[in-house]
Amino acid sequence: MLKLEYLSNNVIILKMLKKITERRTLILFLLILALAIFWRFWNLEQIPPGLYPDVAVNGTNALEALKTDQFKLFYPDNNGREGLFINLIASSFWLFGASIWAIKVIPALFGSLTVLGLFLLTKQIFAFMPRAKAEFIALLSTFFIAVGFWHVNFSRIGFRAIMVPFFLVWSFYFLFKGKNEISNRTWTWILAGLFFGLGFHTYIAYRAAPLILLPIVVLEIIAYWPRFKMLLARHRPTKTLLKRIYISDGWWRWDVFFAVLIIVALPMGIYFLSHPQDFFGRAGQVSIFSSANPLKELLVSTVKTLGMFNVRGDCNWRHNYACQPELLWPVGIFFLIGFFWSVVQIFRPANYKRKKWLALITYWTLIFWLFTMLLPDFLSAEGLPHALRAIGAIPPVYIFSGLGLFLIFDFLRNRFAKKGVALIALYLILFVTLGLIAYAEFNKYFFDWGLRKEVKAEFTQRLVDEGNYLNSLPDGIEKYVMVNETGVPVPYPDGIPMPAQTIMFITYGRPNIKYLLPSENGKAFLNTKQAVLIPLSYDGNLFRILQERIRDGHVEEIQKEFSVYKIGF
Repeated sequence: MLKLEYLSNNVIILKMLKKITERRTLILFLLILALAIFWRFWNLEQIPPGLYPDVAVNGTNALEALKTDQFKLFYPDNNGREGLFINLIASSFWLFGASIWAIKVIPALFGSLTVLGLFLLTKQIFAFMPRAKAEFIALLSTFFIAVGFWHVNFSRIGFRAIMVPFFLVWSFYFLFKGKNEISNRTWTWILAGLFFGLGFHTYIAYRAAPLILLPIVVLEIIAYWPRFKMLLARHRPTKTLLKRIYISDGWWRWDVFFAVLIIVALPMGIYFLSHPQDFFGRAGQVSIFSSANPLKELLVSTVKTLGMFNVRGDCNWRHNYACQPELLWPVGIFFLIGFFWSVVQIFRPANYKRKKWLALITYWTLIFWLFTMLLPDFLSAEGLPHALRAIGAIPPVYIFSGLGLFLIFDFLRNRFAKKGVALIALYLILFVTLGLIAYAEFNKYFFDWGLRKEVKAEFTQRLVDEGNYLNSLPDGIEKYVMVNETGVPVPYPDGIPMPAQTIMFITYGRPNIKYLLPSENGKAFLNTKQAVLIPLSYDGNLFRILQERIRDGHVEEIQKEFSVYKIGF
């Protein structure tokens, strides 16, 4: 009797401890998620400053779609862009009104939801571990992506590529959830296929994503093979037997996944079949295969790309901080530890002999995911390393980082700090380390990078100021924008060069604004009584020509940011 009472009390205590642990994990996760949301929405309109033309054209297309009710599957301007992101911006404009903030709120939302998805995914893929360890890795990985410069930056800009990690994270979360569950819940496989298929409507780099599925499918077949042979040994191979295997052992779920994936991605595939020139677009322009020595370029691009995490990152100020590694140095070390640990696991014969298939699928998937989504960078010969093209590698990079820190912590806890003061000190060191990483990332993004003149220039703040200046002028005054910068014509091939898109968005719907190319002789405004001429960038020679031709005009500097030529003032 006493023994039964003792066991009953132990069960109650264990249940209480489980609830406390679950509540602690939930609280910590919610704190990290709140941190991620703050990092992505705080001062969103001002940091980064300006509005880069590649983002502005998304806004202009969204405004045109709202105006005409023609929401496109693919927008061919500016080397071509999948339409999902632009159509979502249009919905933001409809809800909040057209503004820079209304553009940026869409990527900020995708970035925040990716953080949520990464936590759920990491718990699922490490489900072969004890629950507490899987949750610990998930919390660390989620923290690193929540505050990491790489993901935070692209969550606040307005590039459609931010959707790539979102759709990958959520599709693999539902895929692993469906695999790990005992009950065959069809809806998880449907959602996995839905998210994976929608990814093809995001960004050109996503087209490599199907390769990530390879280790999952192959290892699933290898793990199932002994059971398949056993069934064949016991029963004569018939259609009935194969049907029973197909249904009872859940292989039909893969059919559901691929069927939904194909149905969702099919419209984009049909579009590219009828518009093959849009399929290659920008990729063909920067490919290593367009160079004189593709193998040499492949080697160079691979070395540069693999070094982006710890040695030298993207040098484009829009994408990164002045060639610094994509990962803060402690996070970079954790990433290497987690990555090489995973490599060791997949090459350990003992793991295959002991049939640790769940663990092997996890490690193989993460490694394939990393290298698959680095392929667009490997195969490019321009702007290397390129943080934007490699954006699909963000989830496995931060998962490896979380795994690396967990391995360090777990080793120290088991070796030196199993209990008492030493364990408390170890947790204190962990929280201080994470706090310092968060502080360093926050200061780096918002107060160092975000306020630098180089960033202001790269995001064309000057063009935003010029657009706002034109908006401040009375509607009756003629306004001429002298497009003296080159770029891809919009629409191609006879339109206005891309740099003008920023002013076009800022002044959208305002009357009496005309855009003039350098080849135009200016006769349009020679007889104008009152007009303002504004070049995209300062050109002293252009102003001298205008003064020679139009005597009643003068140059005026506007707040030391840009100059205009006024006629009749």
